[in-house]
Order: sequence, then structure tokens, then C-alpha cells
Amino acid sequence: MLSRLRLRLTLIYLLVGMLLVAILGGSTYSVLYYYFQNANDQALQAKLVTVLDGIDVPLPRSLNSEEESDKEEKDDDHELRANEIYEGEQSTVFILPLDSSGELLFNPNPYELPMQPDMAAVAAAQQSGSLDYRNVTLTDGTSARLLTYALPDQAGIDVVQLGKSISGQMNILNQFLTSLLIIGALSIVILGLGSWWIAGRSLSAHQQAWDNQQAFIANASHELRTPLTLIRASAEAGQRRVKTDKKLNSYLGDVITETDHMCNLVEDLLLLSRLDAGQLKLDFAAIDLADLIGNIEREFGRLAVVRSIQFEAQAPALELVSDKTRLRQVLLIMLDNAFQHTPAGGAVTLSVEADAHQAYFKVEDTGEGIPPESLSLVFDRFYQVDSARSGENHGSGLGLSIAKSITEALGGRIAITSDPGRGTQVLVSLPLKPKKR
Repeated sequence: MLSRLRLRLTLIYLLVGMLLVAILGGSTYSVLYYYFQNANDQALQAKLVTVLDGIDVPLPRSLNSEEESDKEEKDDDHELRANEIYEGEQSTVFILPLDSSGELLFNPNPYELPMQPDMAAVAAAQQSGSLDYRNVTLTDGTSARLLTYALPDQAGIDVVQLGKSISGQMNILNQFLTSLLIIGALSIVILGLGSWWIAGRSLSAHQQAWDNQQAFIANASHELRTPLTLIRASAEAGQRRVKTDKKLNSYLGDVITETDHMCNLVEDLLLLSRLDAGQLKLDFAAIDLADLIGNIEREFGRLAVVRSIQFEAQAPALELVSDKTRLRQVLLIMLDNAFQHTPAGGAVTLSVEADAHQAYFKVEDTGEGIPPESLSLVFDRFYQVDSARSGENHGSGLGLSIAKSITEALGGRIAITSDPGRGTQVLVSLPLKPKKR
């Protein structure tokens, strides 16, 4: 019975575990990615410092504002900053001196340029007046980190672009990402199995208690049947012998009535225990709905006359594959509730509609209705809206709970709506052909 709860707990544990794995893996990847990017930017900055010192151009503000209170020391610190980056990193940086239109002026590198000037970066640097960083694709299809700076009032060279290949780093990141995905997939499998085991351990005591409760209800129901039958038989025998004593006969009649009520309650509890344990046997077969609803209409038609209630039932000529006995039981519960709570002069209707896949059974009444705060509780076991609604009818509060459990066992759904003071509508939807189990 607790298998669904176990599955839900497993999914919750698994989702939490997956979230932690994703956060850990994502943060590790991000740290590594930004570490590489920061190292590349520092290498490009150091190379830019060397280039600008060589042509006697002042440094950009972004490179010269880390410690605004110490500007004089920074002018003397250019060379030191350039040497802070490993020379091997700077040696991999290529330079593109450009004019104001972004045209290459000359190639200062001892090798053929791996890319053409990036005009978007040039425009961005000229517009902002600051350093522009971005990732670009080289001619050979690999990636590079590009730094663009528009020189202030410098004849000859207006813009300088410095680039550094990051293909090796990207390969490392891709391999690391692949490893993360493999480890993540294995972690999900392990987490799934572990979550299922933990959920089972968490619910084992509850499952045992539930099984014991169901066993007790089933055994008690069986054990109560025999004494209740004997009590009823004895009361009936007593009635036959004391026909002249009306008062005693009335007392024995009350015993029979209460015994019948107890028998019905025992049967309901036994049915619910079977439904909970999934042991209710269902006999699926083709059902002629017009014939089924016609029989129900005849049965309740007599009750409607006695109670002065207008009753109408109608169904199309339709065939439904379901368990006829259990479907009839659900409809009887719905109609019984409707008749109990509809006063004389009211109306109760049973209608059946269908589409390509579902059949819809609707019971409507013009009774007192159900308060909104009680609608979500009407399917709970032993719940009754108030004593006035159950009073003389000896309701046990199990009818709608049984109807809901049977409907779900048949592969359908049940819903209830109500307008207090005007009536209640109960809708049951069932598949025309149940799915194979």
C-alpha cells in the first residue's frame, strides 16, 4: 500500500541528490573555466602593458585603477606587472595593430596571423573607450581569447588587438565536462538505488503497521460476521414469538436494524481492506450501459415515488468494458447519497455521456449541498459533513471512500462539486476500454 509513497520519497531523495551533484559539478566547472579565463586575461593584459610601454602610450584606466590611492607607484610598476605573468604565456599572444577603420596595418608576429581583425570588438572598444574582452574563433576553427583596446590620440596605430589561443584549455574543459557527465550518470544510478533502499528502510515500520492494521480489519470482519448473523437470527426468532407484545417486538426490530447496519459496516471495512491491499478481484467484460442504467432506474424509481422525489436516468446505446458489479456498486452509492440528502419535491438525475475514450456518469440532485470547506474531505473514510446529514440514515461515512477506491481500481476518476442550498453533482469518468495491467 505504501509503494507509491516509497516511490515519491525515492524521487525526492533522488532529486535532492541530483541537485547537489549538479551544484557541485557546475561550481567546479565554473571555477575551472573562470580560472582559465582569468589567467588568459592576465596574460593579455601583461602583453598589452609591454606593447604600450614600447610605444610610450599610457595604460588604460582599468589597468591603472586597482589602487587609486597609489597612482604614483603604479607608473613605476608597469614592468613589474608585465613580468608577473609567465613569459611562456605571453609568448603565445599574437598582436594585430589596426587603424581606426579596423584595417590591419602590419603583422608584427613572426608567423602568419591566425585570424582577421574582429570588427565587432573594434567597434565596441572604440565606443566604450575601455578594454573589450571576448572569445572568438580562429581561422582553423579553434577558440581564442581576444583583448581589444582603442589607443588614445596615437598617430599610426589607432586600435590594438591581442589574442591568445585557448584551444588546449577548451579541450581540458570539454574532457572535464565529459567526465562530470559520466560521473553524474553513475551517481544518479547509485543515488536512485540508494534512495529506493533508504525510502524502504524509512517506511518499513509504517508498512508493517499498515499490514497489521489491514490484517486486523480483515480478520475482525470475518470474525464479526458469524455473531452478527446469530444476533439477527435470534432477534427474528424472538419477533415471531412475541408478536402480541408490540413494545418488545419494537425493541427486537431495533436490534435487527442495528445488526443490519453493523453487517453493512463490516462488509464495507472488508471491501476497503481488499482495495487497500490490491486484492479485490475485478471481472472485466462488455457492459450494455442502456440495460444497466435501465435496471437502476427501475429500482430507484420505486424509492423516488415513496419519497416524492423526481428521478430520471438516461444512457446512450453504448458498450463499456468494465466490472459490472463494481460499477453498479459505485452508481448505487452515488444515488443513495443523492436520495438521502434530497428533500421531498426535489429531483435526482443520472446521466451518461461518452467521447472517443471515456464514459462519464453524472449524478445530480437538488438537495442541501455541501459546504465548500467540506468538499475536499468527503472522500475521507468515516467523514460526515455533519450529524444532520447522516442522522436517521445511519451513514457510516464510508460510501464515497469506497466509490473512489473502486473507481480508481477500474481505471477511472471521481469528482464532486456542490452549490450549498441548490444541490450536488458527482462525476465518474471511466475508460471505455481499460488499459492492460
